[in-house]
Amino acid sequence: MRVRDYLRWAAALTLAGLAAWLSVRQVRWPALGEVVRGAHLAPLALALAAILATTAAKAARWAVLLRPCRPRVSTGRLVRVLLVGQMANSLLPRLGDGLRAVLLGPQATGGVPAVVGTLVVEKALDGVMGLLLLLALALWTPLPTWLRAPMLALALLTAVLLALLVAASLALTTPVPSPAAALTGERVRVRGSLSARLERLLDAFALGVSLLRTPGDAALALGLSALIWLLAGLTNVVALQALQIDAPAWASWLVVVTVYAATFLPTVPAQLGVFEYGAVLSLSAAAVAPEPALAFALVLHLLVQLPPAVLGPLSMLAEGLTWARLTATVRHPLEHDHAP
Repeated sequence: MRVRDYLRWAAALTLAGLAAWLSVRQVRWPALGEVVRGAHLAPLALALAAILATTAAKAARWAVLLRPCRPRVSTGRLVRVLLVGQMANSLLPRLGDGLRAVLLGPQATGGVPAVVGTLVVEKALDGVMGLLLLLALALWTPLPTWLRAPMLALALLTAVLLALLVAASLALTTPVPSPAAALTGERVRVRGSLSARLERLLDAFALGVSLLRTPGDAALALGLSALIWLLAGLTNVVALQALQIDAPAWASWLVVVTVYAATFLPTVPAQLGVFEYGAVLSLSAAAVAPEPALAFALVLHLLVQLPPAVLGPLSMLAEGLTWARLTATVRHPLEHDHAP
């Protein structure tokens, strides 16, 4: 493990420990237990259904983003790859996005770089939705002071991503070459100048973001992004009702934005501690007591992690994947990138 990895894990563990301590420091455990025991199962089942619907909406959005790459995959396989990626993200943040690109790259025109382009578009769309939600919250209720820095960071990141996508889309002047010259594992064997190989890399990436050249598909992807965020808010509303927590409507949306912003922090697997503190902090801004706030955070976290924890391994089994193969895929992605 490199020094950078040690530093990252040290920062993640420190942040997780601090967040966990801040989440529980004022909690009276008997009161917390009462809130959890009083939960209603029917609304919790509805919240879980909303989370599964969110996954389906994410798969549908990804299918739209992949249209320029013309992947030869079924909808079922797309969902399975997404679930494997979500499971991997739970184990190690941001690992899942790389896995999705490598697993689907062989079936996509442009290979792994093109699929990476679709994932960048995905992040940009989520950034746009996060900013729109923040603006709506600012008009609805005064935002907490602690949210100002994440809001500025999200605005800057989204602006950079959008600028990158527009530049890459405009740079796509020719179609990605045929398999004999496409940017795949074969590029390692192709003789030529470094600039020529870099140009093929940029062309393949630009293909992945060329959705911006198709207004209809771009609008559909944006609409699906809105649906994804709407379902996330609905999940929070139902979970609050299941625990009989009285909170203003805007609190559910504040949780969505805060937990989303927390994904950009260096965190331990499953965002332990950081997820809980993000939810607790959001509900505390709505004057919710520490015990119900932490109960909500723990229950919501369990519901969010349940689908990838159960369906991720099943998707691996359906794909014929093993942990050893997944590890090899991540370590040597070029060997698995054979675009059609």
